[in-house]
Amino acid sequence: MRDILKQIWRFLRIAASGPGKWVSLLLLVFVIGCQYAAIQVTVRSIQWYADFYNALQKLDVPVITGQIGVFFALAGASAALYLVGRYARKVLQIRWRRRLTDTLVDGWLANKAYWLLSPPLVERAIDNPDQRIAEDCNLFCEFILGRDEGLRSGVLDFVMKLVGLYTYATLLWQLSTFTLSFNAFGIDVEIPKYMFWLAPVYVAIAVGLTHALGRPLSGRLAEEQKREADFRSALIHVRENAPAIALLRGEAAERHLLSGGFEQVARIWYQVIRREFIFGLFQRPYFQTVLRIPIFIALPGFLAGKVTLGGLMQLANSFQQVVTDLSWFVFNYKFLADLVATTRRMQRFLDAAQSVPADPANVVRPAPAGDELRVGNLTLRAPDNRVLLKINDLTIRRGQTVWLSGASGLGKSTLFKTLAGLWPYASGKLELPAGRLCFLPQQVYLPLVSLGAAAIYPALPDSLPRPEIEDLLRKVGLGHRLGAEADTAGGLSVGEQQRLALARVLAAKPDWVFLDEATSALDLDSERKLMTLLRTEMPDATFILVAHREPQGLSNVVRIELPEASVDTVTPAAEGIVQGNLALRMG
Repeated sequence: MRDILKQIWRFLRIAASGPGKWVSLLLLVFVIGCQYAAIQVTVRSIQWYADFYNALQKLDVPVITGQIGVFFALAGASAALYLVGRYARKVLQIRWRRRLTDTLVDGWLANKAYWLLSPPLVERAIDNPDQRIAEDCNLFCEFILGRDEGLRSGVLDFVMKLVGLYTYATLLWQLSTFTLSFNAFGIDVEIPKYMFWLAPVYVAIAVGLTHALGRPLSGRLAEEQKREADFRSALIHVRENAPAIALLRGEAAERHLLSGGFEQVARIWYQVIRREFIFGLFQRPYFQTVLRIPIFIALPGFLAGKVTLGGLMQLANSFQQVVTDLSWFVFNYKFLADLVATTRRMQRFLDAAQSVPADPANVVRPAPAGDELRVGNLTLRAPDNRVLLKINDLTIRRGQTVWLSGASGLGKSTLFKTLAGLWPYASGKLELPAGRLCFLPQQVYLPLVSLGAAAIYPALPDSLPRPEIEDLLRKVGLGHRLGAEADTAGGLSVGEQQRLALARVLAAKPDWVFLDEATSALDLDSERKLMTLLRTEMPDATFILVAHREPQGLSNVVRIELPEASVDTVTPAAEGIVQGNLALRMG
């Protein structure tokens, strides 16, 4: 319990911090003020019951008429406080959610955590980070500030109920003026102010039963949300890979996978509803009777002639308010179980993201300097500790064009990831050169932006004038896509995607360009024109290419044949001529 309270407090401090925290604090104070005013209206409403029903008992028409007017005034005040307070609470909720979302997104993106905590690299990856950011931040704010109408409410409402509880309990103490007398097993029993003492005893029994019946719900609800998110991710995966699935005619296989995913949802669903049914055997009858039982408990005083009809209604409503406030735990048990599950997920997510080091690999990385890229005693391993590639010594100078070749699966792409600081299973020494580095992966990334914005990604869309972007697209052979009805990067063929990626290189004009199979989907003539364009536009840049065929359109290419894992040495000569176990080809 202490740990979960610490976690909730941690995220509360995050939500209430940052830019605009004073505005959020004022909103919170305003919400609390509205709820406190609503308590006072409720207290006045309890008094109204006594005034109205006493007048009704006496058939006092003028007083009855006046009390009807008081009723509508109280109802109007209650409605106004509710609506204004609810509006302010919703504004505060989105502000808190924005702050939590920013914190989780920053943690996810910092130090490449979104990559280093993904399933290809770690066994226990963060599952469904989209759920943590998009849903859990929202749910946490709803649980704290309140989400549901009626008796189920948020933690803030609970705090205010504690405030109201003192007021209602004081009123109940003042109204409980008579003693309950009865005989039990031959013993005369007298309980003074029995209405006051009965309320906490009544609720304590209810809370004990609620916790005993509902405790297993928390774990099952957390598992249910995970299974739901996994199933949703599987559906998204089908949508994103629709062309490949359609070409392979993989509908039956995907149907099998989706059915399996849904069966996991259904299995945990049945576990949840069975536990909810058991829990509801007590909670639902309690919910339906708690607002009516107070009048039955107060009846002895009325039947004994110790209270009037109005006093009976006033006493019953006071008892009802005390019991209702004390029963917050009963009515909100499932709500609290969801809060615990959500907070724990957010805690695991943020802890994992913030634990990612800036350089996860065991690689010595001096500060970038000079005009050379140096690799020394570098060993690349797979996540299962299998050695992929060993390089004892490799130097590449600024302005060179280097072609890295070798068998598939050797680790060429992994070498690029290591140079970029993305591969955690590496050891050795890397000295990166000064200047701007640009890496193009095999799979071209298509962000959800316009074609023009995608052409200069990761630069911001307005960092280049539109005419320059259009000229860039024409240069790489995508001029026919300009003015298309759907101005997005979606729908591009693989070859067009590679043209788009090369446009990003032209837009960025880096000093060092790392191309991983960047032209594999292009014909030789197109490749020759594009690579010639790159060298013409960036005559002083260094190009390092991974490819299974000789690059076209580039001169003075130094070919480095990377060795198998069993070969331990990669040793280039001083002027870029590769010796030892490496093949050399100039052209």
